[in-house]
Amino acid sequence: MTTEASAANDDSQPNFDFMDESEPDAKDLQISTLEDVQALIAKKHNGRSVGSDDPIWLLHTMFGVLVEDLLNLLEDTNSQQGKEREKLKALLPEVAKTLSESLQSELSGLSSTLGQLRQDAEASSVENLLKQQAQFSSELGTLTSKVRGLKWPFVLLTALNWFAVGAFYLIMIK
Repeated sequence: MTTEASAANDDSQPNFDFMDESEPDAKDLQISTLEDVQALIAKKHNGRSVGSDDPIWLLHTMFGVLVEDLLNLLEDTNSQQGKEREKLKALLPEVAKTLSESLQSELSGLSSTLGQLRQDAEASSVENLLKQQAQFSSELGTLTSKVRGLKWPFVLLTALNWFAVGAFYLIMIK
């Protein structure tokens, strides 16, 4: 083997020395085609290119890009969540105070409504009892007057009955 063949052979072999890689910018990590991956590999590895039949180097580079994208997204998400948490922490006392005031007003309204209902029920109960008592008294008075009206015919019939018994007795003695 000649040195030219050896040098050509070295250029076609993938370089697995990833320790001296320089980290690319996040904007350079956007890939969408195989050519973009190959260009990124050439940029990351000092101009060395890779063929379409070298899956290890392609996958390593694509996973590196994926990891960088995910890390960037995670950092952005964490910072946005931190901002949202701070906003919520700032709003929480105000919301709690408003909710507490609203709840207190609703509870006082409910308490007054329940008190009114209780008073109405008590008044209604007493009124109903008084009405029933008045109706009972009225009906009792009507019944008493009817009984008094019916008493004289019974007294008369009872008296006639005793006279008949007395007359029978006198007839039986003679």
